[in-house]
Amino acid sequence: MKKGYRDISNDKIMEKTKKSFEEWGKILDRFNLRRNGHTASAKYLKERYSLSPWWSQVIVIKYEYEKGLRK
Repeated sequence: MKKGYRDISNDKIMEKTKKSFEEWGKILDRFNLRRNGHTASAKYLKERYSLSPWWSQVIVIKYEYEKGLRK
């Protein structure tokens, strides 16, 4: 089975972004991903927190899966 964004471990997220997925989730909750959407949320993480485009996408997609916004 091919692994995807959902399978990236919290340890790897912490190692690469210096924050846990839980911390990123709180940031995206405050930013209101549901209202602002995927693209704006990824851009926000990239610009505000200096994440690479790839890690911004990883965090947003994983968050969307966790919140049931993506199937």
